[in-house]
Amino acid sequence: MREILKLGLVLAVVSAVTAGGLAAVNSGVRATIAENNRLEAVLKRQQVFPTAQAFEARTVDGREVFLAKDAKGAFLGTVVTAAPRGYAGPIGMTIGVALDGTVAGLAISKLDQTETPGLGVKVTLAAFRDRFRGKDAGAARLKKDGGMIDGITAATISSRAVANGVRDTLEWYRGHAAQIAGGTRDGG
Repeated sequence: MREILKLGLVLAVVSAVTAGGLAAVNSGVRATIAENNRLEAVLKRQQVFPTAQAFEARTVDGREVFLAKDAKGAFLGTVVTAAPRGYAGPIGMTIGVALDGTVAGLAISKLDQTETPGLGVKVTLAAFRDRFRGKDAGAARLKKDGGMIDGITAATISSRAVANGVRDTLEWYRGHAAQIAGGTRDGG
């Protein structure tokens, strides 16, 4: 009985020391992870609006958006994020919406998704993402769904998720464009 209590005490001490060490490591890297996530978001905004010199954060109807502006402060468009459900989980996307309500750019990194390697992960490739550029909500559908986007062979669910995420974002933008433009210096 005494041996069991002794082993239990040793196990408790080892567990407490290990938990404390993990907590210390976690608190030490938390700031680094947050900074890396912030820098990745800045990079994605720049990818979808490469000519923008500044991005002004705003909250519109509970959703954070960024107003892309040129060097003179002129409003170029809006950056919105979305995370539609793909085959293996959510696919994080950054969507640039031009003033006319079409896609200015689309950014999806390999870290933003958990799709099937070799298939669904192809939604991160420029060859797929660029198919959305210049498309409006009606055209941002897969061809098999009545739109203008060629899906990725053998990755229909992932392709459709991206198309649905883009389309839903464009429709949300259309419903909030006046509110978004009202926050710009030149009114959009």
